[in-house]
Amino acid sequence: MSALINKKYVLLLTLVLAVTACKSSPPPDTGAQNILTPASSSDGSNSGSDSDSGITPNAVSAEVEPQEVIVSTADRETAESQPVSNYGVKSGEFNLLPRETNGWDENGWSVLTPSADSRLIYVSSSEGNDETGEFYAPRDIDNIQDPGLLKPFKSIKAAINQTRKGYPDWILLLRGDEWEIGFRAELKAGRSIDERAVFTSYGNSTKRPMITKSEGREMLRIWSNRNYMVVKGISFHALGRDPDSSSFLGWGNVGDVDGILIYGPENTVMGSILLEDNHFNYLSKGISIDGDADHVDIVIRRNIIRNSYSEDGHAQGMGASSASVLLEENVFDHNGWLVQQRVEGQGEKSQGQATIFNHNTYFRRSVDTIFRNNIFLRPSSIHNKWTANPGTRGVDEIVSRNLVIENNLYVGGEIGISAGGNDDYDNGHRWANIKIQDNVMLAIGRDRPTNRDLGWYIDAIDWDGGTICGNYLLKNDNPLVQNINGIKLNGHSRDVNVSKNIIYDLFMTASSNNNGAIRMNSDPKSNIRIFDNNIQLAGSKIRPVISENVASTEFDNNVYFSGADLDQWFRVDGNNNSFDSWQDLSGDMGSSIEQQYFSQPERSFESYLSSIGLGASLDDFIEAVSSQSEHTWDERFSALTINRYIKQGYGNTTCL
Repeated sequence: MSALINKKYVLLLTLVLAVTACKSSPPPDTGAQNILTPASSSDGSNSGSDSDSGITPNAVSAEVEPQEVIVSTADRETAESQPVSNYGVKSGEFNLLPRETNGWDENGWSVLTPSADSRLIYVSSSEGNDETGEFYAPRDIDNIQDPGLLKPFKSIKAAINQTRKGYPDWILLLRGDEWEIGFRAELKAGRSIDERAVFTSYGNSTKRPMITKSEGREMLRIWSNRNYMVVKGISFHALGRDPDSSSFLGWGNVGDVDGILIYGPENTVMGSILLEDNHFNYLSKGISIDGDADHVDIVIRRNIIRNSYSEDGHAQGMGASSASVLLEENVFDHNGWLVQQRVEGQGEKSQGQATIFNHNTYFRRSVDTIFRNNIFLRPSSIHNKWTANPGTRGVDEIVSRNLVIENNLYVGGEIGISAGGNDDYDNGHRWANIKIQDNVMLAIGRDRPTNRDLGWYIDAIDWDGGTICGNYLLKNDNPLVQNINGIKLNGHSRDVNVSKNIIYDLFMTASSNNNGAIRMNSDPKSNIRIFDNNIQLAGSKIRPVISENVASTEFDNNVYFSGADLDQWFRVDGNNNSFDSWQDLSGDMGSSIEQQYFSQPERSFESYLSSIGLGASLDDFIEAVSSQSEHTWDERFSALTINRYIKQGYGNTTCL
């Protein structure tokens, strides 16, 4: 039976915890945690509001790439004045808390367990009271998720004020409740990898607690040197930016708001942050990792991020800088835009028009990062945008390394994976050890968000080592889109293998000198090997291979078929060639011309949805997947299941 702690017991418990902290734990936080001190609070007693006056959105930067988060000078100086963390986790090390400590449940969800000295701080906008709210010790609560009678706080601000820096304190929001906050909610650091501060939910409802925001730049901050945190099971919904909401502010009045901002200044390392089972809707960025710190051990699992847009600047589903991230089993949809660009090339952003600068994910200077088993749908431009800008010395250098993009599902958009832009002095490598493998890409180019006519599946530039293997590049289905490429390998690249990819039904009505299933430009390359690929383009005029670098490339054991004229299948150094002349020029060994028939090539994302009883549209899928959470998890909506279905229709080829 749940116990209700009276006020005297709370005072006694506080004293006991303070004494214990002096002996074995970091001291309680005695200073203010908000880097930006808000104006005086006015927490409503009945509205569930956490609001402050005088907070206005920061200015938005000019439209140039890359776009950094905007931090005021005073804010930055305060952050950089914090002592450098002694945090010691290495880049590429992902501590999948709590799998190693408590295990995952049968559906693969994190099982969180408080420490003996954790504070459990319950918050309810409908039932709470900041004057009478109390925190609890784990030993006094029989069931953390269903605690029975208790005295919750009403506002998130009051709950944060009860947490202590360096302690594994928990804030739990009642499911089904809603809070509008007008201040920057900053979480305090936990104690260690195994004892993290937790921001999560409780109660019997299957509806996530919702945080909305009326003003200010972001809903939730994880600021300089705040490590060891979990944010789990929360809905971040910017109702003021939602055109379908009665709270919509109106076009021209919609400022940018990020869901969660993780920020670390230069010369710091911060991380061990888990974001799981959250829903981000109608933000300018759902998740943003920024600053010049080394952000490591960032694990982002099973979140839904959709409808990010901006009227003023850039918008991404997720943006990250200088980060080592595990991005796993998330759903990204319709990020960077609400409506199609009205005039191609105009770049107009009003009412959330798509632009070429907006994407599902935009990662800069990334290292030791894994994208695995995610679903990416309908971006403004690119599903996964990666940049490796080498600085101002005029020399290309390795900026991004050790990236794995594996078994993700991509549907629509203009470009699948670009690794990629942006700044390039055209004199060397910028990427090292990149793996793009076992992904499924469908109908790239379908949506034409920016009104362009391109559908590029994989774009690789300036690689020093990497593999593009086992990917399914399938079925562009918009006849207006005729600028199609399967795999582009450009720039100064070496030691790259392109193998076991299935490239099927990329449709073009005429052969082009700039479009091919596999295309390589004339920039210096060495030790490129293209083998065991199956290129089936019956009915399409697209060329199987365009290469301006056959001397540096080994071709072998590929299967080619195209509807293009036989003497135009292969283009080498500006000249068209038949298969026979191609073999003479390239030395292609063991390859053949053969039209092959897959067992069920009609399989698609839409046919999968129909097979499980949903309507055959992406909107039907998003409606279903957005209503699920940890408490209503359905494996049928996962990339693992959907990709398995599609691959089985094509022979189930894999990279491994």
